[in-house]
Amino acid sequence: MTYEQPTTEPTGSPFLRAIGSVFRVLLRLLFILILGVLIGGALYFGAPWVYTTLVEPVQQNTARLAALEQRVAQEQARLQDENRALQERIAALETKVDAQRADADVQAQGAEDVAGQVQQLDLRIAQAEEGLESQQDAAQVTRSYLDSAINDLSERTDGVVERTEGLEGRLALLQTAQDLVKVRLLLLEDNSRNARDTLTLAMGHLDQAMALMPERAETLTELRSRMAGLQRLIEERSFRVTPELESLWADVMDLVLPATLPAAGEGTLEASPVATPTPAPSP
Repeated sequence: MTYEQPTTEPTGSPFLRAIGSVFRVLLRLLFILILGVLIGGALYFGAPWVYTTLVEPVQQNTARLAALEQRVAQEQARLQDENRALQERIAALETKVDAQRADADVQAQGAEDVAGQVQQLDLRIAQAEEGLESQQDAAQVTRSYLDSAINDLSERTDGVVERTEGLEGRLALLQTAQDLVKVRLLLLEDNSRNARDTLTLAMGHLDQAMALMPERAETLTELRSRMAGLQRLIEERSFRVTPELESLWADVMDLVLPATLPAAGEGTLEASPVATPTPAPSP
């Protein structure tokens, strides 16, 4: 809680002073209620958007990758079967050629007919070999295309995973900002012990964000050091607790929110949702 020098009691009617105190308390309660509604609305509408925009595309890409891998396996199996069938046909033709040549050696008078048959069989073998080479070339082209498609899909999937990790880091930062708001509310209730515990929880959420956002490590480390310093300020009941808490909340929200301006109809972001009450006189 912030401590300041006691101020001079305003002069005037005690009834008017009581009315003014009640009005200030009502304004504080109304501000806290509006803050709770805004935070609840952001969580309620933000979670479905996160799922639809990032999580669902990852699932769809994973299913497409599995289907493509299954198709590659089926294509490879089909090509292997065709290659095996062609090899069997070649082996059968070679067997027939050998038999015909053996008959040609035995039957000298039918050598010319056998030679003609051998030439025909050789032609068929050459045609079969050309067909096999054509099938192998087609299989190589198909395999190259499928490998390229798999690599491209893998790169896209890696990009989506990186975006998902970045989103998880921003969610951890959003939890950190929410914890800072809770700390402020606890300080308003003069509950410094629970405020320190909640600040420790906020530091834990910040550590999660540091693990998920290594590119922000320097900034997040500085924020964590400031939170550790805020712990000491709370223990000392320093008057600098409130401005430092608001500054921390604003810096965390700068990392959470996107750099682009909000679309029309979405409203504008307030500078800080943390209330700054009129300090009470020190006892």
